Amino acid sequence: MIYAQVKGGQKLHLACEPGEEFRGAIIRAGFLSRPICGRRMEGDYRMAINVPLANLCGNCKRVAEREGVRV
Repeated sequence: MIYAQVKGGQKLHLACEPGEEFRGAIIRAGFLSRPICGRRMEGDYRMAINVPLANLCGNCKRVAEREGVRV
């Protein structure tokens, strides 16, 4: 799992990294999955540097806890 931001000033989302399984499919090298909360997105993620984890998407956090992923 990796933290990713869709647009500037928005929440951080959890996404799967290359080699991880996401909804029955393995993520290819050089790609990230969609946010695990199911948010639709256009384009790519932006680099998230120095963004506090308090800005984590609540839906992503709930899905991660339900699936047993440590956040």
